[in-house]
Amino acid sequence: MSRCLLPLILAAALTAQQAPAEKSPATRQAELETAVIQARLENAAAIRRRDSLAQTDETRRLEAEAALRTARAEASAAEAEAERAALARTAALDAARRAAADSEAARRRAELEAETKLIQAEGAIAIAKADAALALSKARESASRVAARNEITRPRDPVVNGTLRISDRRIPFNGPVTDQLATFVCDRIAFYNAQSPTDPIFIVIDNSPGGSVMSGYQILRAMRTSRAPVYVVVKTYAASMAAVVTTLAERSFCYPNTLVLHHQPSTVLQGNLTQLNEQLKWSNVWCGRINQEVAAKIGVSLDEFVKQMYAASVTGDWMIMGDEAVRRRWVSDLVERMSEDSIETLARVPVATPVVRVVSADGERERIPLPILQPGDAWLMHDPNSIYLQR
Repeated sequence: MSRCLLPLILAAALTAQQAPAEKSPATRQAELETAVIQARLENAAAIRRRDSLAQTDETRRLEAEAALRTARAEASAAEAEAERAALARTAALDAARRAAADSEAARRRAELEAETKLIQAEGAIAIAKADAALALSKARESASRVAARNEITRPRDPVVNGTLRISDRRIPFNGPVTDQLATFVCDRIAFYNAQSPTDPIFIVIDNSPGGSVMSGYQILRAMRTSRAPVYVVVKTYAASMAAVVTTLAERSFCYPNTLVLHHQPSTVLQGNLTQLNEQLKWSNVWCGRINQEVAAKIGVSLDEFVKQMYAASVTGDWMIMGDEAVRRRWVSDLVERMSEDSIETLARVPVATPVVRVVSADGERERIPLPILQPGDAWLMHDPNSIYLQR
């Protein structure tokens, strides 16, 4: 008999012993059998519970093993994926490095090609410059031979058979009258005087709007103290201080259609009232002295000269052509032809005039800046379109 049934049987026996004595044996036998059956049922239920628990434990063990295998498989797959990703990154990095190396090599090749082309271009430029210098040297040599074959004459009266003969003793006078231009002209007057105190010197004005009164006065003093005669030639246009230099010259020449313009000086004033009055006083001193000389040269009073300026133009800018300028004694001689006899040197390429952009009430404009005037100086310059910037 199973050990599980033994306690049940004993319990049934004890129960039978404790039962009242009046129960019959048949009753006790039935009760005992019932207890045995009950014990067997309970034992069978216990066995079933035990077997069920065993099955549950096995199921759980199998499930745990399956989950472990799944986790291990997933970990292995993740490791493999990570390795594949690392390999892909390494491959991409290697490809990028190779591309960078190829790009650097291409850039270096391009730099070398550019340097080669630059060296070739510089060589070509150097050759071109050498060729140009050689051509210029040959041209100058040829010009010198021509000049040597044709001796330049410097007569006291430069008008020969109706033609003004401008010798090699010429001084170009163009652009605004500034300290730089005054130094340039005065130095050349002194240089030509050192060469010859009798041969004429020609100041040739192509275009000049005038400029500084003080600088113009330096030129006038150099002209008047020169031992050699200094003649002024106006080809196209002389205004303001340039016109004063022309009129006050010992002798001046122009074409019939040359333009000459006289007007009252102008200046820019700034400061307090006392400073303005002082600056205006000095402007009046300069203007009075210069204009007085011009009026005396043309044979009228200063008041009459100013009156004629404003009678000719409401702005006081009195501009006339060369033939009328000769009649009014602004210029001494009218010529139809001029001859430049100096061919010993070739002129340089003109340098472009520097400009600045200025914003004013009427918008942004390009203007040519003038140098700053010295104290007490004033501008005697015709500039109706405000091309020049006074400071």
